[in-house]
Amino acid sequence: MSVLPIENRSTSTLNTVLLFSVSVEPFLFNILRSVNGANPAEGPLLEAATSLYGGDLGVMTLVMGIFTLTLADEERRLVPKEIIGGLRIEAATWVFCAAIFLASALPAAGTVEVGGLQLREALWVAALCGFWVSRTVKRATSSSESL
Repeated sequence: MSVLPIENRSTSTLNTVLLFSVSVEPFLFNILRSVNGANPAEGPLLEAATSLYGGDLGVMTLVMGIFTLTLADEERRLVPKEIIGGLRIEAATWVFCAAIFLASALPAAGTVEVGGLQLREALWVAALCGFWVSRTVKRATSSSESL
């Protein structure tokens, strides 16, 4: 929010949603880390925690994408015109990865296996790879432009 100098109802609400999601994430991650699913009673807890974790990551990345799109709005003139295109690409990456994380929260994603992983976990890896590829391309593009 320090980069986004807009304080209206929608950005404040989104910031509150983001802060709530960030505060819940360590709790859900701790459940994922401590429950192994070997105990039959832990199976439903693990399923719920992984689904909620995927949804939480999806909400966080979606809010970040919306904030980035807000920064890239030409009419608001919040950033120099030269970086608006890069911000739009970054926002698209955030939203795309948010869609992947939100899809991982669906109940069916916990029942299908892909290469020894649950589909949910494979989707998490795919979203993280999407972020990594986007950042790598952005760095390569910015360093080639500076030459």
